[in-house]
Amino acid sequence: MDVVDIDHVALRVRDVDRALEFYHDLLGMAIRDRDRFETGEVPYVAVVAGGRHLHLVPTDDPIDVGGEHVCLLLRSDGTGTRAEIDALLDDLRAAGVEVEADEPHERYGAYGRDWAAYVRDPDGRRVELKLH
Repeated sequence: MDVVDIDHVALRVRDVDRALEFYHDLLGMAIRDRDRFETGEVPYVAVVAGGRHLHLVPTDDPIDVGGEHVCLLLRSDGTGTRAEIDALLDDLRAAGVEVEADEPHERYGAYGRDWAAYVRDPDGRRVELKLH
C-alpha cells in the first residue's frame, strides 16, 4: 500500500465564522459541509483548494500553533509576479490580516521556487501563500 495523496488536514479553530472569513471570504476557498456541521453530522466545516480539504474544527481548548504552518498554492490570471503577491498582501493588510515582516520572498516548495508570503489566520497559525 502506498500513500498517494492528501485527503484533508484538520485545523482546530476558536471561531468557525472568523476562520471562514479568512479562508473563504479573503482567500476564496470554497466551503463544504457547512450544512452537515450545523446539523451535528460532522464536527467541522471544510474549505477546499484543488480538491484537498481543510477541516476547520471548533474547539474551546487552547490552540498551540507553535511551529506549524499550512501552505496554500495561489494561481491568478496574471503572471505570478512579485507585484501580484504585493497587491494581495496589501489587500490582506487592509482587511486586518497580519502579514509577517519583510514578506514576500522566493521560496522552494513541492512545485519549485516561487514568490511566497507568510500571513497569520485568525487563530495565529502561519499560512504560507505561495504563487504557482
